[in-house]
Amino acid sequence: MARISLPPLAHGPAEGHHSGIREIANEALRTPGAIRLDVGQPNFRTPDHIGDAGKRAIDEGKTYYTHTQGLLSLREKLAAKLARVNGIHVTPDRIACTPGGVGAIAAVFASVLEDGDEVLLPDPGWPNFRMMLSWTDAKGVFYPCRPADGFQPDLDALARLITPRTKLLVVNSPNNPTGAIYPRRTIEELVELAQRHNLWMISDECYDQIVLDGTWTSPASLAPDDPRIASVFTFSKTYSMTGWRLGYVAGSAELIDTVTKVLESNSSCTSTISQVAAEAALDGPQDCVTEMVTAYRRRRDLVVDLLREAGLFIAEPAGAFYVMADVSPSGLDSRAFAFELLRKKGVSVAPGSAFGEVGKDAVRISLASSDQDLREGVGRLAEFVRLRS
Repeated sequence: MARISLPPLAHGPAEGHHSGIREIANEALRTPGAIRLDVGQPNFRTPDHIGDAGKRAIDEGKTYYTHTQGLLSLREKLAAKLARVNGIHVTPDRIACTPGGVGAIAAVFASVLEDGDEVLLPDPGWPNFRMMLSWTDAKGVFYPCRPADGFQPDLDALARLITPRTKLLVVNSPNNPTGAIYPRRTIEELVELAQRHNLWMISDECYDQIVLDGTWTSPASLAPDDPRIASVFTFSKTYSMTGWRLGYVAGSAELIDTVTKVLESNSSCTSTISQVAAEAALDGPQDCVTEMVTAYRRRRDLVVDLLREAGLFIAEPAGAFYVMADVSPSGLDSRAFAFELLRKKGVSVAPGSAFGEVGKDAVRISLASSDQDLREGVGRLAEFVRLRS
């Protein structure tokens, strides 16, 4: 049979890379007995009262389309949560529910970016930010958050990267992959910088309630009248609802109207079942959140102690549920290290190179695994580094 000549694919997505996290995670799925320390998938079940609400939604026939922005009753509860937890005061019409936090970020990207625009992204930073640029035809410009600075952003370096083409600043605190939380003063300076240069800002706060030490600050709480700030959240991490695929974004009326048009074109609305379950999450007992954060804090302390002992410690995370480990003594780049560690020791970690240039000598360890797996997995990682040194 003759080979069919295909019309060209869109060059950006076709020529882009797969997620460096998913790459190692997919290999781990094919490795029997692998200790999974790679993805941000909490090992906790969705709390029963949330799951039960989802089941009732099905039994009661709540399987219809909703408003594109989500159930009004859910958005009313989200407005109350944003005021209580984040210090952000918006009306329900300025909130849009999305397919996970990633859906919210993608919708904002599609709403504000055009060909040739420049986007300021943290390095290290979540790889999906860079992947989204492939279909917006925007250019990523990376501001350093170096290990020596505790993975805090270098604000002077960031300011020097701004050009007339810069349109969007992405901020992620608590941060994935480093677990860094930016101090209030840093957030104030980031907001001031964005305002001075008339930039859109996305504040990715998907780990807003996974705070291990201290507090964090929502940029929109400092600039309540600034219509350029989009604040993004998710139910995935706080309530261990990754597979329910429900996030949300809060912003100005103009931005959310455009975001809604994007959502109309690609998802119509999020799952009604997930939305009903999310209402139960917000209304129900919050002990489950406290218990999960307590477990992550205990695991953080365990892993930090193990890495210190092995001489692989970089910085102690204050939020999210990740720890970065220095693997430079192995002599391998982080991607090669991750695949060799999986093949030879049966442990899967995310290579730092998946998150940018700054993390190329490190790997990300997810604390969303059991204490036993963390102890054994980090032990094998340290042993592998010793054997390579």
